[in-house]
Amino acid sequence: MTTVAPSTDRLSADPSLITLVYQHEHPVQAFEFDDTLEVWTVNARIDADVLAEELSATTDMDQEALDAVEDIAVGRRSFVRVRMFGPDHPFEAMDSYTGDVAGIGEVVLDVAGGEWSEAFEAALAHPVGDLLVMDRVVLEPAWRGFGLGPVLAGSAIRRLSEGCVAAVCEPGSADGRELSEAEHREASVKLGLVWEKIGFKPFPDGVHVLDCHLQRTQDLLAQRQDDFRALCSAWRERHRL
Repeated sequence: MTTVAPSTDRLSADPSLITLVYQHEHPVQAFEFDDTLEVWTVNARIDADVLAEELSATTDMDQEALDAVEDIAVGRRSFVRVRMFGPDHPFEAMDSYTGDVAGIGEVVLDVAGGEWSEAFEAALAHPVGDLLVMDRVVLEPAWRGFGLGPVLAGSAIRRLSEGCVAAVCEPGSADGRELSEAEHREASVKLGLVWEKIGFKPFPDGVHVLDCHLQRTQDLLAQRQDDFRALCSAWRERHRL
C-alpha cells in the first residue's frame, strides 16, 4: 500500500534528481579473497551539473552562483557479495572482512562445511546462488524522514543481486554514534521495521533476510518506488515546477 508523501519543506533539492553511483574495484590478479568477496560502495547523490542545469531552468540564479553549485550527498551504503562457488571457503572470506559480516556468516552458513545452514536453506525459495550482505547504510540527516532508505536500498539490491539467493543484513545504527546497549536494541528494532518495507524478514540472532526469488520482493520495491514518485511530485508541486 502506497503511503502519503511527507511534507517536503525540509528538502533542499528535488529528490527526483538523486542518482545511485556504484563503485567496485578489484585487481586483475586476485589477492587473498578477491575472487570470493565483491565489495560494492553505492553513493546516493545529486550531481552538481544536473542540479545546476535544473536551477538554471527554474530559477533566476546568475552564472556565478550556478558555477558554485556542488554535489549534494544523500547517503551511502556498502554491500558485500559472497560467491558461494568461488575458489575460497565462503566463511573464511567473510571472516577476513569485518566482524559484522563474519557474524552474519555464522548465522546463515554451516561454518565448517561452507554451505548454507539448514535453517537458512529451509527459509529460502530457491537456495542456489550467491549471498548479498547489506553491510552499512547511512542516510544524511537532511534526507531522513522521507522514506528514502527503503527505496534506495531496494533499488541497489535489485541491481546487485542477480544470481543471489538472498540479501541479508543485521539492522543497526551505522552513522558513527556511540550507542548504549539499550539504544542499539532500539535502533535495531526500528531499522528492522524499515527494511521489512522492501521484504526483509527477521531471522535468528538479529539477522534479517530478503529472499531474492519471491514476487513479494518485487512487489514491495514497486510500492516503495510509487512512494518515491509521490514524494517527487509533492516537492515539485510545492515549488510549482
